[in-house]
Amino acid sequence: MLLVGFAAFCAYLLRNGISAANTTIQQELHLDDEQMGKILAAFGTAYFICQVPGGLLGKVLGSRIGFTIVTAGCAIGNLWSTLVSSLSSLWIARFTMGIFQAGLTPISARIIKAWMPIKSRGMSSAVIAASMSIGSVVTVAFTGALLEEGMSWQTIFVGFSIVSFIWCVVFLWYFRNKPDSHPGIGNKELSLIQTGRDPNQTSDNFNWQQLLDVLKTPGLTGLCVQSFFRAAGYIFFVTWFFAFLEYKYGIDKKQAGLLTSLPLMAVVIGSLTGGYLVDFLYRRTGSRNISRSATAFITLLFSGLFTLGSAWPDSATGLSVMIAIGALFSGAGSPAAWAATVDVGDRNAEVAMGVMNMAGSLSGIVLPWLLGSWFKEIRQSDGDWNQIIYLHAAFYFCAAFCWLFVKPDKVVAT
Repeated sequence: MLLVGFAAFCAYLLRNGISAANTTIQQELHLDDEQMGKILAAFGTAYFICQVPGGLLGKVLGSRIGFTIVTAGCAIGNLWSTLVSSLSSLWIARFTMGIFQAGLTPISARIIKAWMPIKSRGMSSAVIAASMSIGSVVTVAFTGALLEEGMSWQTIFVGFSIVSFIWCVVFLWYFRNKPDSHPGIGNKELSLIQTGRDPNQTSDNFNWQQLLDVLKTPGLTGLCVQSFFRAAGYIFFVTWFFAFLEYKYGIDKKQAGLLTSLPLMAVVIGSLTGGYLVDFLYRRTGSRNISRSATAFITLLFSGLFTLGSAWPDSATGLSVMIAIGALFSGAGSPAAWAATVDVGDRNAEVAMGVMNMAGSLSGIVLPWLLGSWFKEIRQSDGDWNQIIYLHAAFYFCAAFCWLFVKPDKVVAT
């Protein structure tokens, strides 16, 4: 799982560097907030369109080849973005990145399904979710600090791509699609992995009936809707929160980077805690409804409450700390969503994950554009920045409500 976790780290290193470079790129390319919102939405648009195809890529080519392709393709798109000189060319580069990175989550689900025993799916999902946020923490903090020191955003982005290319070489050399194909896995490990399930559960064959089966899954609608709202809360951190702090409080890029990293690091801690909690509750109760749905409902409810409370502090630090506490609870609910989707997807886990993540990625289309337009209006009218916070809290409350309709003990027909 360390290799898969590092892939997630690299993906978010590439994806979210633009958050810290937001206002710098605007100045260099002469863009306003609304135009930058469209560029940020370009990634989300491609990410949405290619979720299910990304899952199918892993199913047809196998996780080893599929994962390498999506990571290398995203790194190439990131390099392309360093050569642009206009809104349209940057939009295309970000769109290209979204096409490739769309396969990350569904193929990760396939790897979890093939390599991890049922009782460890929560922590496995947590490692991946935490790695994503660690990538975001590093890219936001480092990019902000390096920009403040005078380094160009293009140079920083090239460095991030090089890290991803190195990972591709290591993964392609070491990883195998199935545990029994890996020379380092013995009979004891294989027995542990296969405990409680059909050893042939992960199918390499695809037909369109599998997608139809996934779409008929009880509870999938709730998983998809919660994914939209939960992702919307996270999207704010990795698109506009850095600029929000700059605009509202007038702080420099280094401080904005450090404060933006607080909620992202809180997501890491929350994800790992949530992963442990999901597995612990499943071992104690044997109920996926309790370990998945109840955990997600409670954590997202608290996330909404703390996020709402962040509107009251007067300082950038106070707001960021409250936002971070809310993000910690949100992160704690993330492994439950991953584990529940793998559960209900059963043999078609990567397709189910693609559908769920596709719903979540809709927020990556709508929210960056919406916030870009809203930021422009607030700056022009000297409006109330707390409106953004109220919307952010509402996302988490809506996500919590959706979990009342998710029953992961029920799986798709196969």
